[in-house]
Amino acid sequence: MISLNTVRMESVAEAPRIFEVAGGDFGGKLMVTRRTGRAVREALGDALEALPKGGVLYVDTRGVDLMDYSFADEALGVLVSRVAGGEYGEKHLMLVEEDRDLLENIEASLKQRSLAMMRVDEVGGEPEIVGSIPEHLSDTLRTIMDAGSITNADLAKKLGLNHTAMNNRATRLVKLGLIHRRIETAAPGGRQYTYERIA
Repeated sequence: MISLNTVRMESVAEAPRIFEVAGGDFGGKLMVTRRTGRAVREALGDALEALPKGGVLYVDTRGVDLMDYSFADEALGVLVSRVAGGEYGEKHLMLVEEDRDLLENIEASLKQRSLAMMRVDEVGGEPEIVGSIPEHLSDTLRTIMDAGSITNADLAKKLGLNHTAMNNRATRLVKLGLIHRRIETAAPGGRQYTYERIA
């Protein structure tokens, strides 16, 4: 059975959900083949759809002993691609994994697709990126992660960019599902973007 456990979360109104990959009916601790990956991806997609706007789905692979490239690409590579394409709206994936060997095939799939996702050793841990994004986006993401929450104006100032260039970079990170974006009103009658880390 898929395990969806609710845990506490500080920045988003509703708690994120944890999907324990090894706890399902998909092959136990051995995650191999595209067929198994497709079944897990569909279950993950259903869980993402059920989340509120801004919600985070933690994909916990820590109980998995072996994950081949076919499974990693079908389950996570395709799903991250769909998140980046806007299929799930403003919802986020966070990988929970600490085993570097297990991360190899996930990283290979994401790099092949020029995509990335955030990873933590445990829920609430310090996030890192898995996959590949251009260096300028990586610099922007690092600055947002360090700040925790920062306006577009402050981010542009820190990175020495104009507001439009900064907004373009941050919008790409939002579309990839790597950060949150809030829109606030700013005087006189304008709007201001604030970017936040997702974990």
